[in-house]
Amino acid sequence: MASEARFAVVQRVFEIHGWTLARIAGSHHVFTKPGQRPIVIPVHHNKVAPRYVKEIEKALREEDR
Repeated sequence: MASEARFAVVQRVFEIHGWTLARIAGSHHVFTKPGQRPIVIPVHHNKVAPRYVKEIEKALREEDR
């Protein structure tokens, strides 16, 4: 998932790991999970930029530890 990704795929990955889409403010989608800091993902044209995809992957790997 290290390249540009569709938002629907990113959202599904978050949901599988127990995260919830808490709110949307403009293009910023905020995911929350009890005991974790919120993760904010900007979405443009239904796509998530590669740098944010990498951040998501890193955050989910660290959460699994």
